[in-house]
Amino acid sequence: MVQSRVGVLNKACAILAVLEEGPTCLGAVVSETGLKRSTVHRLVLAMEELGLVEVDPQGQFIVGPRLIRLAMAAQRAIADLELRQELSALRATTGVRSVRLEQRCGDQRICIAEDQRLKSAASGRNPSRAVAMGEDPVSRVFLAWRGLGQGHAVWSDAAACSGTRCRGWVQGVADGCLVLAVAVEGGDGDLPAVLSLSSPLQRTRRQASYGREVITVAMEAAARISGRLRAKEAAGLVKGLEDRARGVGPQPVQ
Repeated sequence: MVQSRVGVLNKACAILAVLEEGPTCLGAVVSETGLKRSTVHRLVLAMEELGLVEVDPQGQFIVGPRLIRLAMAAQRAIADLELRQELSALRATTGVRSVRLEQRCGDQRICIAEDQRLKSAASGRNPSRAVAMGEDPVSRVFLAWRGLGQGHAVWSDAAACSGTRCRGWVQGVADGCLVLAVAVEGGDGDLPAVLSLSSPLQRTRRQASYGREVITVAMEAAARISGRLRAKEAAGLVKGLEDRARGVGPQPVQ
């Protein structure tokens, strides 16, 4: 096991390394770590107070709820990093100006991640600002999976919605850019997010469109992002169930 220059941390990590293998009694922890019994007892009690260690119904020591929450947080952080790397790679591969990942919030949509080649005054606005659904390609993909409530005049042609769901993408013009919106489908057929690629329209090519190669690459990226989002969601669900089962809420890390 890697050792740090802080002795007490090395001892605490040695104890946790034993508990990683499963429920363990005090004697076994002493035997496995080679630490004095009094040292193990003192550290385990302190770690229990911090939520790093817990005692199960059989009186054995197990990994505590705080470590479980930290593990879930680490998993979500890794998923976020991989997501940003995915968007960056997609933008570099396709050469578009911007790649965004958006989620639906009621009758609005919000950008949760973005990678841009150029920063401008127009793009300096808050990327997480909620935007109302409309006729743009991203909204059309969202609405193909689930329409808005009554009283909203939106793109809702049944045949077009069916075609979009079958194809999995829509492209068109929005805010002076050519936009390709690709469905990021969930495991149960829902639509957790939409991936969009956008580039400024060329003056001489007002009817330009993305080619099959770009569309294919974007759909492959959307499939990978779907898996990452499911993993991130699962981590959040496990964390919530763990907190409810143990009756504890998130605590700040000291």
